[in-house]
Amino acid sequence: MKCLKLFGLLLPAIAAAIYYIQVNLTSFYRFDPAKLQELSQQSIELYGNDTRGLLYDLNKRLIAEYGDLIFPMNDDEWVQNNAGGAMGNMFILHASFTEYLIFFGTPIGTEGHSGLHMADDYFTILIGRQLAASANDLEAREYRPGDQHYHKWGQSAQYSMPSGKPCFALELAQGWIPSMLPFGFIATFFSTLDFPTLYKTVYFTVIRMIKSFLLSKF
Repeated sequence: MKCLKLFGLLLPAIAAAIYYIQVNLTSFYRFDPAKLQELSQQSIELYGNDTRGLLYDLNKRLIAEYGDLIFPMNDDEWVQNNAGGAMGNMFILHASFTEYLIFFGTPIGTEGHSGLHMADDYFTILIGRQLAASANDLEAREYRPGDQHYHKWGQSAQYSMPSGKPCFALELAQGWIPSMLPFGFIATFFSTLDFPTLYKTVYFTVIRMIKSFLLSKF
């Protein structure tokens, strides 16, 4: 009973805090989608046919632009991710409560559901191509290297990285990032049972969130 009373007292404060953050959410953002696309296009121009070279070059450009908010490339910190029926590889460049920035892709192709998220998503193609379609689309939208696929808060779509060819992208999400995490984790419990990968994903995410917090990035 006391717990319920305490919760009743705290609930207005929690609601007020959530409302304040929501109203001022964009003030916590540090990454500019247009700048990320510009940096991506610069790396594509130099390393368009070299996936590894492109990713490493873009990582250096991101560090030069955003400093300690970006983690340097480390081949041992790539993880596989299953979400929405799609499977790919990702490297977490940045994670905080309001933004994440990752390299995501696959050398062999994949297809799935985007998920419906409390965040805006900017998917800049680096290598290969992506197809996407919403419920009312009769033809697929196509995105090629240098293109940025904007996926609006609260919307969902089918997407594909056509099989047989590699496709990698720089993905920025801006919004309530913790609310997105179950989408990336739930397949572990009901499908893949790949708990070692889940552990690594959570570990790398938490490490980056702590670093962001220490840099006053929320």
